[in-house]
Amino acid sequence: MGMVATKSMLEALLMPLPIAVLLICAGLLAKRYGRGSVASALVALGAVIGLAATLGPVADGALLPLETRYAAVLDAAKLPSVPRYIAVLGAGYTPREGLPVTAALDAVAVVRLAEGLRLYRQLPGSVLILSGGPVGTYPPSANGYEQAAMQLGVPIDSLIVLDTPVDTGEEIRALHDRIGTAAVLLVTSAVHMPRAMAYCARMGVHAIPAPTGQLARSSSLSNVANWLPSGTHLRMTESATHEYLGLLALRIGLQ
Repeated sequence: MGMVATKSMLEALLMPLPIAVLLICAGLLAKRYGRGSVASALVALGAVIGLAATLGPVADGALLPLETRYAAVLDAAKLPSVPRYIAVLGAGYTPREGLPVTAALDAVAVVRLAEGLRLYRQLPGSVLILSGGPVGTYPPSANGYEQAAMQLGVPIDSLIVLDTPVDTGEEIRALHDRIGTAAVLLVTSAVHMPRAMAYCARMGVHAIPAPTGQLARSSSLSNVANWLPSGTHLRMTESATHEYLGLLALRIGLQ
């Protein structure tokens, strides 16, 4: 099994819902062997974790520390040091016959590319760096970005395509190899920005954070609907969990 596949499997097992299911299964197994008190505790813990992950206040509470670490760039032309480069980190891309490239890019990718294009329009003469390698049998997300950017009017000589990196660390390394220490506006999801910036600091990339796709809301406690279980909230909790695991791996030297 390759490193990418191993990482993906471990990450999947460490998500809230699989952990909840494993705890409940362990509790049922303990009950079968006569460990009633242990069984009740495991089942209850699994149920609490599974339910909590689907609640808005939990999802927002997990996301907010990550998403608010860096402010959005509203007007790139007013930055103290105006960079020439704008880098958009990769996301999902699953092209299918009969669909436009905007449908082949997933929602995260569309938001990241849209923010990159917005900043590109604010900085005449800038260069858009599109990143993201292949995932499984799908082609590189950078190729999808490139198609979309060109169809939206960006000339090919204003594009740099990095279509081999398969994770954040490789993307930042490829970015450093291409532009060195030149200043670059780094575009990625707000929840992903702390980890991306940690890689930039480690690899000597002079990145100016330009987070986008903010999902968390600080007022979720007062909204009764946010206390109802929701698949949307579960995905938000999973996104935050993914980033906390990535930051932990960086800190202990696993990446």
